[in-house]
Amino acid sequence: MEELIRMEGITKWYRRGETLVKALDGVDFSARAGEFIAIVGASGSGKSTMMNIVGCLDLPTAGRYELDSCDVLSCPEKKLSEIRNKKIGFIFQGFHLIPGLNAAENVELPLIYRGMSRPERRELAADALERVGLKNRMNHRPNQMSGGQQQRVAIARAIAARPPVLLADEPTGNLDSRSGGEIMEILRELHEEGKTILLITHDPSVAASAQRVCTMSDGRLSGPEQV
Repeated sequence: MEELIRMEGITKWYRRGETLVKALDGVDFSARAGEFIAIVGASGSGKSTMMNIVGCLDLPTAGRYELDSCDVLSCPEKKLSEIRNKKIGFIFQGFHLIPGLNAAENVELPLIYRGMSRPERRELAADALERVGLKNRMNHRPNQMSGGQQQRVAIARAIAARPPVLLADEPTGNLDSRSGGEIMEILRELHEEGKTILLITHDPSVAASAQRVCTMSDGRLSGPEQV
C-alpha cells in the first residue's frame, strides 16, 4: 500500500495568556492507504490537535507534513481548502449538523463547495444516507432524530464526496453503548471497502476496532502497536 500520510517532527505551540503551551512535541506519524489507525489518549494529551493538523484545519509550529505526496505546509490557504474538501471527510463528536436543514440537505452542504450540480448532489447524498441506513430519514431534521441517527448523518456527509481519508474525532463520545457500537460497525465496513481511517478516542475498547493503535501522552506519540 502507498503511504498517504507522513508527519515528521510535528510540533505545535499555543499561547494561553502569558503562558506558552506545547500541544505537540516532535510527533512522527505515517499511514498507508487503506489503514485503520486509532490514536488513544486522555483529554488534553494532544490527540485532537494532531487530528486538526492531519485534516489541514490547523498548521504546526514546526515539522513536515505530506498528504498524498503534497507538502501541506507549503500550500497556500486556497490549496489547503481544496485538499480538505476533496481528500478528507470529517466526523466529529458533536455531529455539527445545521438544525434548519434536513438530513439530505446537511449531507449536500459540503458538495456545494465542490461546485457540483443539484442533481449530482442529491444523488450522492441519497447514496450516502442509504449507505448508513437512513434512506427513510432523508427529510428529517436533526431534532427529529436520535443522537445515533444524527451521527450517521454526519458520517454520510463525510463520505458523500468519496474522499480517501476519514478523520473521526471521538465519534461515539456523545452516544450510548448501543448507538456507539452501530457507529463503529459502519466505520469497520467503510474500512473494509478501502477507506483510510484515523480514529481519535480516549476509549481503548473503541480503539480495539482499529488495525493499529498509537498512544498520545503530553503531546508525544508512541506506538503504533499491532492489534
